[in-house]
Amino acid sequence: MSTPLKTYRVYCFDGTAMSVTGDLIQASSDEEAIAKAKASGFKSKCEVWEGNRLVASFEGERRQA
Repeated sequence: MSTPLKTYRVYCFDGTAMSVTGDLIQASSDEEAIAKAKASGFKSKCEVWEGNRLVASFEGERRQA
């Protein structure tokens, strides 16, 4: 029996803490949602939410030129 997918929102912010993007992710667990959000390659601070529950907050990767 497979685990049902839950819908998570990923919000990423600019340097003034204003929301820039709000993407939806389908995942079967918090860990999977976090991994998918990080794999998207955001370069700013991001938060992963399930409903009104904050799942994770992380800084995006900053690549040097």
